[in-house]
Amino acid sequence: MNKIAEQARLKASLEKLARFGSPVDSTVADLRIDNEKVEIEQVGGIIESQIFQLQNRRVAYIADIAVTNQTSRSIDVIDVKLQTPWDNRLFEWVTPFQVKVTPLQVKLQGRAKRENPFVYEFPGERALRFAYDEVINHHLLEARRLPAKHRLRGLLLGIGDFMPDNLVHGELLEMSLIIIGADHAEYFEPIRFWTERLLPRPTAVKTRTSIFAELVEEEAARARDVTGTAPLPASPPPASNRT
Repeated sequence: MNKIAEQARLKASLEKLARFGSPVDSTVADLRIDNEKVEIEQVGGIIESQIFQLQNRRVAYIADIAVTNQTSRSIDVIDVKLQTPWDNRLFEWVTPFQVKVTPLQVKLQGRAKRENPFVYEFPGERALRFAYDEVINHHLLEARRLPAKHRLRGLLLGIGDFMPDNLVHGELLEMSLIIIGADHAEYFEPIRFWTERLLPRPTAVKTRTSIFAELVEEEAARARDVTGTAPLPASPPPASNRT
Protein backbone atom coordinates (compact mmCIF):
# COMPACT_ATOMS: atom_id res chain seq x y z
CA MET A 1 0.00 0.00 0.00
CA ASN A 2 1.41 3.44 -0.90
CA LYS A 3 2.01 6.23 1.54
CA ILE A 4 -1.03 8.25 0.48
CA ALA A 5 -3.39 5.33 1.06
CA GLU A 6 -1.84 4.62 4.45
CA GLN A 7 -2.20 8.23 5.56
CA ALA A 8 -5.78 8.36 4.33
CA ARG A 9 -6.67 5.29 6.41
CA LEU A 10 -4.90 6.76 9.44
CA LYS A 11 -6.75 10.03 9.08
CA ALA A 12 -10.11 8.24 8.84
CA SER A 13 -9.31 6.21 11.98
CA LEU A 14 -8.29 9.31 13.94
CA GLU A 15 -11.45 11.15 12.90
CA LYS A 16 -13.52 8.18 14.05
CA LEU A 17 -11.79 8.18 17.44
CA ALA A 18 -12.33 11.94 17.77
CA ARG A 19 -16.09 11.48 17.19
CA PHE A 20 -16.16 9.11 20.16
CA GLY A 21 -14.44 11.69 22.36
CA SER A 22 -10.89 10.31 22.33
CA PRO A 23 -8.13 12.96 22.39
CA VAL A 24 -6.17 12.64 19.13
CA ASP A 25 -3.67 14.71 17.17
CA SER A 26 -5.06 14.75 13.64
CA THR A 27 -1.99 16.55 12.25
CA VAL A 28 -0.05 13.27 12.22
CA ALA A 29 -2.23 12.22 9.29
CA ASP A 30 -1.94 15.48 7.37
CA LEU A 31 -1.34 14.47 3.77
CA ARG A 32 0.40 17.75 3.01
CA ILE A 33 3.22 17.60 5.56
CA ASP A 34 5.77 16.25 3.04
CA ASN A 35 4.71 18.88 0.52
CA GLU A 36 6.41 21.50 2.66
CA LYS A 37 9.66 20.22 1.17
CA VAL A 38 8.53 19.91 -2.45
CA GLU A 39 5.68 22.09 -3.64
CA ILE A 40 3.71 21.08 -6.74
CA GLU A 41 1.47 23.76 -8.25
CA GLN A 42 -1.00 23.64 -11.09
CA VAL A 43 -0.48 26.78 -13.18
CA GLY A 44 -1.95 28.21 -16.38
CA GLY A 45 -5.57 28.57 -17.43
CA ILE A 46 -8.51 26.22 -17.01
CA ILE A 47 -7.77 24.27 -20.21
CA GLU A 48 -3.96 24.42 -20.12
CA SER A 49 -3.99 21.08 -18.28
CA GLN A 50 -6.06 18.72 -20.37
CA ILE A 51 -6.66 15.20 -21.61
CA PHE A 52 -7.78 14.44 -25.15
CA GLN A 53 -7.98 11.58 -27.61
CA LEU A 54 -5.32 11.03 -30.24
CA GLN A 55 -5.96 9.65 -33.70
CA ASN A 56 -5.17 6.15 -32.42
CA ARG A 57 -7.80 6.69 -29.67
CA ARG A 58 -5.25 6.64 -26.86
CA VAL A 59 -5.41 9.48 -24.34
CA ALA A 60 -2.88 12.31 -24.21
CA TYR A 61 -2.21 14.11 -20.92
CA ILE A 62 -0.87 17.66 -20.63
CA ALA A 63 -0.26 18.99 -17.12
CA ASP A 64 0.88 22.61 -16.81
CA ILE A 65 2.70 22.62 -13.48
CA ALA A 66 5.50 24.10 -11.39
CA VAL A 67 7.63 22.05 -8.99
CA THR A 68 9.65 23.82 -6.30
CA ASN A 69 12.25 22.27 -4.03
CA GLN A 70 11.89 24.36 -0.88
CA THR A 71 14.86 22.76 0.89
CA SER A 72 18.52 23.76 0.90
CA ARG A 73 19.66 20.50 -0.69
CA SER A 74 18.98 18.72 -3.97
CA ILE A 75 16.33 16.02 -3.94
CA ASP A 76 16.75 12.94 -6.12
CA VAL A 77 13.62 11.66 -7.86
CA ILE A 78 13.06 7.94 -8.28
CA ASP A 79 9.58 8.00 -9.82
CA VAL A 80 6.73 10.23 -11.02
CA LYS A 81 3.18 8.86 -11.09
CA LEU A 82 -0.22 10.06 -12.21
CA GLN A 83 -3.14 8.35 -10.48
CA THR A 84 -6.13 8.29 -12.85
CA PRO A 85 -9.73 7.42 -11.87
CA TRP A 86 -9.64 4.37 -14.16
CA ASP A 87 -7.33 1.46 -14.94
CA ASN A 88 -4.39 2.91 -16.86
CA ARG A 89 -1.81 0.15 -17.06
CA LEU A 90 -0.42 1.35 -20.40
CA PHE A 91 0.30 4.85 -19.13
CA GLU A 92 3.75 6.20 -19.98
CA TRP A 93 5.50 9.55 -19.93
CA VAL A 94 6.40 11.03 -23.32
CA THR A 95 10.12 11.03 -24.14
CA PRO A 96 11.93 13.50 -26.43
CA PHE A 97 13.32 12.63 -29.84
CA GLN A 98 15.82 14.30 -32.14
CA VAL A 99 14.66 16.23 -35.19
CA LYS A 100 16.91 16.38 -38.24
CA VAL A 101 17.47 19.92 -39.51
CA THR A 102 18.05 20.12 -43.27
CA PRO A 103 20.52 22.55 -44.86
CA LEU A 104 17.56 24.36 -46.43
CA GLN A 105 16.05 25.01 -43.00
CA VAL A 106 19.36 26.35 -41.73
CA LYS A 107 19.58 28.64 -44.77
CA LEU A 108 16.02 29.89 -44.27
CA GLN A 109 16.57 30.80 -40.63
CA GLY A 110 20.06 30.99 -39.21
CA ARG A 111 18.98 30.51 -35.62
CA ALA A 112 17.86 26.96 -36.47
CA LYS A 113 21.49 26.02 -35.84
CA ARG A 114 21.09 27.06 -32.22
CA GLU A 115 17.71 25.42 -31.68
CA ASN A 116 17.69 22.37 -29.41
CA PRO A 117 17.42 19.42 -31.83
CA PHE A 118 15.16 17.53 -29.40
CA VAL A 119 11.39 18.00 -29.32
CA TYR A 120 8.37 16.27 -27.81
CA GLU A 121 5.60 14.83 -29.92
CA PHE A 122 2.59 12.65 -29.22
CA PRO A 123 2.69 9.47 -31.37
CA GLY A 124 1.23 10.07 -34.82
CA GLU A 125 0.43 13.74 -34.07
CA ARG A 126 2.98 15.98 -35.80
CA ALA A 127 0.62 18.92 -35.30
CA LEU A 128 1.12 18.46 -31.54
CA ARG A 129 4.83 19.11 -31.25
CA PHE A 130 6.36 20.82 -28.23
CA ALA A 131 9.69 22.59 -27.85
CA TYR A 132 12.18 20.79 -25.63
CA ASP A 133 12.59 23.72 -23.24
CA GLU A 134 8.82 23.99 -22.78
CA VAL A 135 8.52 20.48 -21.30
CA ILE A 136 9.88 19.24 -17.96
CA ASN A 137 9.69 15.48 -18.54
CA HIS A 138 13.45 15.23 -19.00
CA HIS A 139 14.10 17.10 -15.76
CA LEU A 140 11.95 14.77 -13.67
CA LEU A 141 12.42 11.48 -15.54
CA GLU A 142 15.97 11.67 -16.97
CA ALA A 143 17.96 14.08 -14.81
CA ARG A 144 15.86 12.87 -11.84
CA ARG A 145 16.89 15.73 -9.59
CA LEU A 146 15.23 18.78 -8.08
CA PRO A 147 17.90 21.44 -7.40
CA ALA A 148 17.82 23.16 -4.03
CA LYS A 149 15.68 26.30 -3.74
CA HIS A 150 14.72 26.03 -7.40
CA ARG A 151 11.33 26.35 -9.15
CA LEU A 152 10.84 24.23 -12.23
CA ARG A 153 7.91 25.17 -14.46
CA GLY A 154 6.68 23.59 -17.68
CA LEU A 155 4.49 20.94 -19.26
CA LEU A 156 4.42 17.33 -18.14
CA LEU A 157 3.32 15.11 -21.03
CA GLY A 158 1.95 11.58 -20.79
CA ILE A 159 0.00 9.07 -22.86
CA GLY A 160 -2.29 6.35 -21.57
CA ASP A 161 -5.03 3.84 -22.32
CA PHE A 162 -8.34 4.54 -24.01
CA MET A 163 -10.71 7.12 -22.59
CA PRO A 164 -13.64 5.67 -20.60
CA ASP A 165 -16.98 5.86 -22.43
CA ASN A 166 -18.69 7.75 -19.61
CA LEU A 167 -16.42 10.80 -19.82
CA VAL A 168 -18.12 13.94 -21.13
CA HIS A 169 -16.52 16.66 -23.24
CA GLY A 170 -15.64 19.63 -21.05
CA GLU A 171 -15.64 17.61 -17.82
CA LEU A 172 -13.04 18.55 -15.21
CA LEU A 173 -11.26 15.51 -13.76
CA GLU A 174 -9.06 15.54 -10.66
CA MET A 175 -6.02 13.25 -10.60
CA SER A 176 -3.12 12.97 -8.16
CA LEU A 177 0.38 13.75 -9.40
CA ILE A 178 2.97 12.09 -7.17
CA ILE A 179 6.73 12.69 -7.12
CA ILE A 180 8.65 10.08 -5.14
CA GLY A 181 12.02 11.04 -3.68
CA ALA A 182 15.04 8.83 -3.13
CA ASP A 183 14.16 8.69 0.57
CA HIS A 184 10.75 7.27 -0.49
CA ALA A 185 8.95 10.43 0.61
CA GLU A 186 5.93 11.10 -1.61
CA TYR A 187 5.09 14.64 -2.66
CA PHE A 188 1.72 15.01 -4.34
CA GLU A 189 -0.85 17.49 -5.57
CA PRO A 190 -4.29 17.07 -7.14
CA ILE A 191 -4.27 18.23 -10.77
CA ARG A 192 -7.48 19.14 -12.57
CA PHE A 193 -7.65 18.17 -16.25
CA TRP A 194 -10.03 19.56 -18.86
CA THR A 195 -11.55 16.73 -20.96
CA GLU A 196 -11.60 17.21 -24.72
CA ARG A 197 -13.60 14.48 -26.36
CA LEU A 198 -13.59 15.29 -30.04
CA LEU A 199 -12.80 12.67 -32.68
CA PRO A 200 -11.16 12.91 -35.05
CA ARG A 201 -8.89 15.61 -33.67
CA PRO A 202 -8.30 18.14 -36.51
CA THR A 203 -4.68 17.97 -37.64
CA ALA A 204 -4.85 21.63 -38.65
CA VAL A 205 -5.16 22.68 -35.02
CA LYS A 206 -1.69 23.27 -33.62
CA THR A 207 -0.53 24.10 -30.13
CA ARG A 208 3.00 25.10 -29.27
CA THR A 209 4.58 23.97 -32.56
CA SER A 210 8.36 23.90 -32.75
CA ILE A 211 10.51 26.01 -35.02
CA PHE A 212 11.22 22.99 -37.22
CA ALA A 213 7.55 22.37 -37.94
CA GLU A 214 7.09 26.07 -38.74
CA LEU A 215 9.99 26.02 -41.19
CA VAL A 216 8.61 23.00 -43.03
CA GLU A 217 5.19 24.63 -43.28
CA GLU A 218 6.73 27.90 -44.50
CA GLU A 219 8.65 26.07 -47.22
CA ALA A 220 5.51 24.25 -48.37
CA ALA A 221 3.65 27.56 -48.59
CA ARG A 222 6.40 29.03 -50.75
CA ALA A 223 6.19 26.05 -53.06
CA ARG A 224 2.45 26.60 -53.47
CA ASP A 225 3.02 30.28 -54.26
CA VAL A 226 5.51 29.43 -57.02
CA THR A 227 3.03 26.99 -58.59
CA GLY A 228 0.26 29.57 -58.45
CA THR A 229 2.32 32.21 -60.31
CA ALA A 230 3.50 30.02 -63.22
CA PRO A 231 3.38 31.86 -66.65
CA LEU A 232 0.21 31.42 -68.71
CA PRO A 233 0.42 29.94 -72.24
CA ALA A 234 0.77 32.51 -75.07
CA SER A 235 -2.52 33.60 -76.70
CA PRO A 236 -3.03 33.24 -80.49
CA PRO A 237 -2.15 36.29 -82.67
CA PRO A 238 -4.93 38.71 -83.81
CA ALA A 239 -6.96 37.62 -86.79
CA SER A 240 -5.46 40.39 -89.01
CA ASN A 241 -1.98 38.86 -88.66
CA ARG A 242 -2.95 35.29 -89.48
CA THR A 243 -1.84 33.89 -92.88
